[in-house]
Amino acid sequence: MRTPTTLLPLFALTAAFQCNPPTRPVPDAGSGSQEPVRRVARIINSYPHATNAFTQGLVFHKGHLFESTGHQGTLRQLSLETAQPVWMERLGNIFAEGLASDGERLYQLTWTEGLLFTWSGMPPQRERTTRYPGEGWGLCFWEGKLVRSDGSALLTFHTPEDFTQVGSVEVTLRGQPVELINELECANGVIYANIWHSSDVLEIDPATGTVVGVIDASELTRAVAGQVTSHEAVLNGIAVEPGTGRIFMTGKLWPRIFEVRLDLVE
Repeated sequence: MRTPTTLLPLFALTAAFQCNPPTRPVPDAGSGSQEPVRRVARIINSYPHATNAFTQGLVFHKGHLFESTGHQGTLRQLSLETAQPVWMERLGNIFAEGLASDGERLYQLTWTEGLLFTWSGMPPQRERTTRYPGEGWGLCFWEGKLVRSDGSALLTFHTPEDFTQVGSVEVTLRGQPVELINELECANGVIYANIWHSSDVLEIDPATGTVVGVIDASELTRAVAGQVTSHEAVLNGIAVEPGTGRIFMTGKLWPRIFEVRLDLVE
C-alpha cells in the first residue's frame, strides 16, 4: 500500500501490523523441496533521487529511466545525474502506482481510481485511459502480458490492449501465500517483487507464483536510515536496465537510487 495507514482497508491493516510487523522479512525459507535461493543486494553505485518522490514504479523505457509517484501522482523521466526529473507530467489528485514498459508504450496503474494510463511517444503522451476493477499496486510486462499486484498474494495477468484479465497466480513461499506484494519488475526470467514495509525482494516464477529466490536489501535501507523520517519511506522501486542487466533500487522519499549487485548467500 502507498498511503498513511489510517487510510488502509481492514485486511491490509490486519496483515501488515497485527500478523506481520512493518519491519518484518519474508518468512524464513527453512528447509523443504521449494526452498528459495538466498541473495543479498550490495550497493555498487549511488545516484541522487528527489526526496518528494513517493516512488511507486520504476522502469527503463526506450533507454531512459521512468518513475511513477503516488499521492499527487506524476510520471517522471529521471536522470542519474540529478535528483530533479528531466521531464514530468502531473496527474493531479490521482494516486499513481506501478509502471511497466513493453518497449513501445508505458502503462501506469492507479491505486483505487481503477484507471490504467497508456503512454506513447517521447516525451510520453497519454494515449488512452482504461478502467479496471480492484486495486492497482505494482505492474510489469512479461511475455506479452501485463502483470498486476493488488496488495494480496495474487498476481493477475492482463492484455496490454484493453487490460482484460487473462489469468492469475498466487505467490507462495514453501506453499504458503505471501501477501502485500507491491512493486514489480519482470526481468531475468523472474518477477522481482517488493513486499510493502519489508527490506526483502522476492524472485517469483511467473508461471507458478512460487518464490524461487529471496533478496536481502537491508543494506539499502540502512544506507538511508539517517536521511528519511517518514514511516512510509520504505524500499520500493526496482528496475533492470535492458542490454546491460544493471539493477537499480530505491524507496519512497529516498534521497538516493542505488545500483546493486546480487550476491549469492552460501
